[in-house]
Amino acid sequence: MAAQYVPGEVRDFILKYIASVAQIEALLLIWSNPGEHWGVTDIAARIYASETETAKALERLSTDGFVLCTNGGFRLNASAENIDMIRRLQEVYARHLIPVTDIIHGLSSNAPSTAETFSLKKGPLKCP
Repeated sequence: MAAQYVPGEVRDFILKYIASVAQIEALLLIWSNPGEHWGVTDIAARIYASETETAKALERLSTDGFVLCTNGGFRLNASAENIDMIRRLQEVYARHLIPVTDIIHGLSSNAPSTAETFSLKKGPLKCP
């Protein structure tokens, strides 16, 4: 069903970079407010996720270069190419939430997410 609603390049982006619904929600929140610096607590409250889950999502987004952590907050740090892909991801996610989350859950049911693996190795997220 996902293939019918999610274009191939958006699906590939999700499979490569998105390990959880919290991660996509955090990315889209930061993308939609590019001038703001967001704290983990603020993002968690806005995306209805725990601070732990949000920190893991932000850690992965930071590792992949989509967000930058400075002055205790997160802001958008994506290339022009990634900005365009995030815009397309947002459009598809807004119209076809279930197929997008099916892709994410299908990925996460097969193996631990990269964000979880990274967090276990490195410890909790620190934002200078």
